Amino acid sequence: MGIEIGGRIEKVNGKELSYDEFVERYLSKNQPVVLTGLMDNWRACKDWVTDDGYPNLQFFSTHFGKSRVQVADCGTREFTDQKRVEMTVSEFIDHWIEYNASNHESNSKSLLYLKDWHFVKEYPEYVAYRTPLPFCDDWLNPYLDHYRMHRNPDTYQENNEICSSDYRFVYMGAKGLRIDVMDSFECLLRCGSWTPLHADVFRSYSWSANICGKKKWIFLSPSQCHLVFDRNMKNTVYNIFEDVSETQFPGFKKAIWLECIQNQNEIIFVPSRWYHQVHNLEDTISINHNWFNAYNLSWVWDLLWEDYKEAKEYIEDIRDICDDFEGVCQRNLAANTVRKNFARSSEAEICYDDYLLSLLRLRLHKEISFSGYDACIFCNPVINAALLIVPFVLDYVRLSQLSKSSTSVI
Repeated sequence: MGIEIGGRIEKVNGKELSYDEFVERYLSKNQPVVLTGLMDNWRACKDWVTDDGYPNLQFFSTHFGKSRVQVADCGTREFTDQKRVEMTVSEFIDHWIEYNASNHESNSKSLLYLKDWHFVKEYPEYVAYRTPLPFCDDWLNPYLDHYRMHRNPDTYQENNEICSSDYRFVYMGAKGLRIDVMDSFECLLRCGSWTPLHADVFRSYSWSANICGKKKWIFLSPSQCHLVFDRNMKNTVYNIFEDVSETQFPGFKKAIWLECIQNQNEIIFVPSRWYHQVHNLEDTISINHNWFNAYNLSWVWDLLWEDYKEAKEYIEDIRDICDDFEGVCQRNLAANTVRKNFARSSEAEICYDDYLLSLLRLRLHKEISFSGYDACIFCNPVINAALLIVPFVLDYVRLSQLSKSSTSVI
């Protein structure tokens, strides 16, 4: 199915852009942009790339091979995202090499995409890069850096604390099939590792830097995002290049998209609430951050508030029999938010289902304590990260309200 492209994302030399200009032109207006010239002297650009510009897979295998990472199977859908499996970096690299050796023509090997590797948290002494100035006003990751995650002493392992304790990631994916004889849409469908249509977690901002390779981004502005939802405004289109059902998604054909080709050593700024789908056109390594600050905090709060009302409504019928109704609402909020924003995590899905089962048991027996399920929530680092955001955002919202009343500015 074809889509209508209405324009392209602007590219700007980041060295010639002051922070105030970035805020005025892009951050405050919530507009995407590609920035060049901001990756000079990054260690990652030297160590992670071969002399001919390809991913230095052997380097990763040698230096970081024992790390356990989440890998997406690009050909298998699971819930609203791609199926995830866990393996070591070395196992992923071996799979990538075997896939390339097959000339991308064998169906025996799945096309895998390493995603959400918490590299900075796992290797703090290896300074792969410095966060560029336009993205330094980050109220999320520094907070998580100094917050001690809850641990379950029975199941804790050293890497558990690493798993989801920040929103700074490394992504690695292959280009897939040869694309020289394909038309543009078939190319995007089959050319390589990719990420389905989505808006970023918690409606955060994100930035993505291509260490090597090339990506194609397709964007939809917040003013048109309702067009990719189904009739019930619950689910969105999974792949915009598939045959999308007009019956299920009646507004989809009306959407007007923006596109962008992101090259090596370019950084793209993804604003809050912009839906996007991303395809690797070449073997690609990227560094990605999610973050929020004063300019998009209200949207983060709006999302959490809507999720809170939904979570509260869901369990309203047990208010009279629950000793800590508000506490249950908060835990339900965490689970629901994980469900919506981290559907790709099978561990989160299992924990979420366990939590719903606990609610069901309470409804049936009206006497089961929730204390036994606290461990289920807090020992899961993905859900725990969601829980951390709630008080953090609340604190800043309160601070902003106080600031408004005293005419001060955050």
